[in-house]
Amino acid sequence: MKRFLFTTIPEKGHINPMIGPAVHLQRAGHDVAFYAAHDISCQVGRAGLSVVPGLPSAPPPLDGSRGEMFARQVRDTAWLRQWIKSLLIDAAEAQIEPIRTAIRAYAPDVVVTDPMIYAAAIASEKERVPWMAISNSLNPILDETVSSDLLETVRWLSPDRDALFARHGMALRFSGCDMISPRLTVAFTTAEFVGHQRDGVQIVGPSIPPAVRGDEVEFSWDQLSKDRPLLYVSFGSQVYHQPEIFRLIIDATRDLEVQVLIAANRLHGTSKLGPLPPHVLTCHYAPQLQLLPRATAFVTHGGANSVMEALYFGVPMLISPVCNDQFHQAHYLQKSDAGRVLDLHRATVKECHAALEAILYDDTIREAARRISSSYQKDGAAIAAELIASRA
Repeated sequence: MKRFLFTTIPEKGHINPMIGPAVHLQRAGHDVAFYAAHDISCQVGRAGLSVVPGLPSAPPPLDGSRGEMFARQVRDTAWLRQWIKSLLIDAAEAQIEPIRTAIRAYAPDVVVTDPMIYAAAIASEKERVPWMAISNSLNPILDETVSSDLLETVRWLSPDRDALFARHGMALRFSGCDMISPRLTVAFTTAEFVGHQRDGVQIVGPSIPPAVRGDEVEFSWDQLSKDRPLLYVSFGSQVYHQPEIFRLIIDATRDLEVQVLIAANRLHGTSKLGPLPPHVLTCHYAPQLQLLPRATAFVTHGGANSVMEALYFGVPMLISPVCNDQFHQAHYLQKSDAGRVLDLHRATVKECHAALEAILYDDTIREAARRISSSYQKDGAAIAAELIASRA
């Protein structure tokens, strides 16, 4: 039996893919605990897991990383560049000692970290505990065909990143934002989707939890139509404030025989979406893993977990990336032909209508989605857990 400490960024997009491997390790008889800079005990507890006991837990920060202002700011390249640097580099030194405290308190055999938490690798090295990386994105497998503002930002901040690690006597290999662990780095995708393997990275398939993930919500399933295809729309938990895009989709589907469900977060129940026609429903937060099997098509910002989950269920997507690695998922979706990519901030109603028709009805797209989905029918969470345990 081994002890594993998972360190994660306290956001759903980072926590969710870690739940499955952690549960599988625990079911195999290992001890597992989570640490994050802010309190995540509610979700991990519902998933049957726990946080490091005895440590003070900070409440979640104010909504500086989500909502209306954030959705607007991330489209400002200069602002976003500084924000990324503050998260990855500027905050790292202050995070080292709290993570060292968690390591000493829990005494793990291995630290399993989100590869964007640079302090976790430094803290692990100082405490002489090996560390492994589980990525929530496609960062570890990016190749030379991918370009994005995020990768330009990474090139810009790489001297500061190298200096951070050099101060602690370390030199690491990186891919995009992610550290590549010399012991194990896991990416939740397949070669059939991204088109290649990557040395030093284990591609294991999707991370789908074996039971509850801890973020499930009640949902009125009887409101879904039995007669119309379901078009599911979600822009995640951070950049969800997209009233213009949601209104565009509403207008573009008025003459399509579909039902539209928009996971609108705090826009749900407000007047910012205008009067809703009969074919449109909104909710605050959707149980996505339970909803995607019932969806005919999916409109998304391209968050890595949303794309991974849609591919698992074979649901064609329209991706309208907003920022960061969302453009990487869009790149590979475009190459795979399992969906469409369109900037819905700039698209006309006609362009949006055409893209939606394609993901709903185009046989080529739907067959490509099924083909990629067949490669995703493996338990990536269980495979990741086996790899972690075998290399501990």
